[in-house]
Amino acid sequence: MKPSISIIISTFGRYDEVNLLLQSLLNQKCDLALFEIIIIDQNDKIDLSQIVIKYVDSLNLVHHKTNIKGLSKAKNTGILLSRADIVTFSDDDCMFYENTVTDALQYFLSNPTVDVVYGRLYDTEKAKNIMREWSSKDLVLNKFNFHLNYSAVTCFTKNKDIFFDEGLGVGAKIGLGEELDYIMRILKLKRNVTYTPQISLWHPEMNVSTMDKKKLYAYAFGYGCVFRKNLHPVFLVILLMSICYQFGRLLLNICK
Repeated sequence: MKPSISIIISTFGRYDEVNLLLQSLLNQKCDLALFEIIIIDQNDKIDLSQIVIKYVDSLNLVHHKTNIKGLSKAKNTGILLSRADIVTFSDDDCMFYENTVTDALQYFLSNPTVDVVYGRLYDTEKAKNIMREWSSKDLVLNKFNFHLNYSAVTCFTKNKDIFFDEGLGVGAKIGLGEELDYIMRILKLKRNVTYTPQISLWHPEMNVSTMDKKKLYAYAFGYGCVFRKNLHPVFLVILLMSICYQFGRLLLNICK
């Protein structure tokens, strides 16, 4: 049976988190044959073989060991290995809710013309959004409204002909921006891209205020590079609005 979704997991430097992610996939309330899991293992010190052995008889699991480092390279390798028509890109510290796969498949069945759908990062126990204020309504994404409603880990796409820029992302010279660049290029190609809060995943909260300066600089640098690469009047307006927002926060904190 050909799987309907390929879940591509790029991993480096984590062990327990990978185990929890696979356990969440084992707990899916659907036929487990509907999805395959492709682990792109870039570890040189951590051995994931015991975790793979634990789940290989229960899950449709592909363990691809590679010496090539880089998040975008790993995602692209996963796309090439995928047997399904739909792919998604989970971080190795994410967890799927028990209906995540079912909700994604049902969305595509109900919306057959959609090429890409983005879900949200959400904490069901605390009933709150994670990382950003995701829209509570379904949206057709465009160059004007995508900026607050996308994430690579919530992306489910039929576009297996579109790859991530391997010069961007963790492990590359520019250590961030591959997911932003990905959606910008998809929108410029005029693919049918949507967002729905019906599809939810969990991811650890990221607090910018506690990040070290090097990481913050890498984020800001990558952000600017992606906007420079994808020059477009609408994207320029988004960049200027983002800069104004950050300066506004700075001034507010100074006043406080």
